[in-house]
Amino acid sequence: MKTITIPVDDEILFAIKKDVKHIQADFMQILAIHYFKERLLGLGLAARMAGMTKNNFVSLLGKYNIDIYQYTNDELQSEFKLIDKIAEGYIEYHC
Repeated sequence: MKTITIPVDDEILFAIKKDVKHIQADFMQILAIHYFKERLLGLGLAARMAGMTKNNFVSLLGKYNIDIYQYTNDELQSEFKLIDKIAEGYIEYHC
């Protein structure tokens, strides 16, 4: 495991009113959310980076209105086409 050092001004630490451990945890959560949104990390690795269980990380994403299903437009179109095919087959079979 690697350690990354981020300098933070004492005045900022005073203003935030959190100790260094809480700020480190906040940074890790923020980075995990960012990398998840950018599709650089999947849910499991992002949760691990944030120091959380998958369920807790999903709750954290929900707190910030971030959808856990990160489909691209092409992926969504593909899903919609599949749904249309399934619906057509169902209608043909049952009608």
